[in-house]
Amino acid sequence: MADKFDHTVLIVDDEEQIGRALGRLMKSIGAKYVYMESGIEALDRIKTADKPFSLILSDQRMPQMEGSVFLEKAKEIAPDTIRFLITGYADVDAVTDAVNKGSIHRYIAKPWDNRVLAETVKAGLEQHELIMENHRLFALAKEQNTKLYTLNTDLKKSAAVHKKAIIQKDKQILELNKRLERGFENRNYINEIEALLKEKQLLDQGKLNSLYVAIIAELYEQFQDIATRNGFEMPESIPGG
Repeated sequence: MADKFDHTVLIVDDEEQIGRALGRLMKSIGAKYVYMESGIEALDRIKTADKPFSLILSDQRMPQMEGSVFLEKAKEIAPDTIRFLITGYADVDAVTDAVNKGSIHRYIAKPWDNRVLAETVKAGLEQHELIMENHRLFALAKEQNTKLYTLNTDLKKSAAVHKKAIIQKDKQILELNKRLERGFENRNYINEIEALLKEKQLLDQGKLNSLYVAIIAELYEQFQDIATRNGFEMPESIPGG
């Protein structure tokens, strides 16, 4: 039995002497116990307990409420508690009915051997430990899933914000490219070159005129060559030249 669990066994028997004897047996295996004389009182104690009892040991033959009926009601209140029914051979029908309804996990036949009973109770307490550990792991998994879901949601929101910002930046870049293209289309490079040459005093107006004539003559020769290769005829000289 693991030390990390603080086990308390609920003993229900109308004979106090037997109840106390069972209590001493529970203490010998390291478990606390609470003794109640009837099923009715025991149900009230289950309802007001700070935490579920690890195991219930209930006698079958009790006044006011039989043990099988009591354990069936106890299951509704504390389904995680292990339930043992102590009964004689004459109560086989009651045991069978309790087993079929799932009210008990096992029954203890009278008279019992204390050593065997102690080992049986230990096994029942270990079963309760497994149930509680499964609940803990399930709650932990649920908590982790909730955190993962929240993280995933936050990441999606963050991704959406970044995507929107990226789209906006792409639009700005596209607009800048369009402005640059329009700027290049609207620029007059000849005028810019002319202004630059004048600014640097590299050419006066007469030299600029001679430069223009030379450029036009060169272009005319190139056009004339293209026209000849394509079957057209152009004047031998530039009109007005």
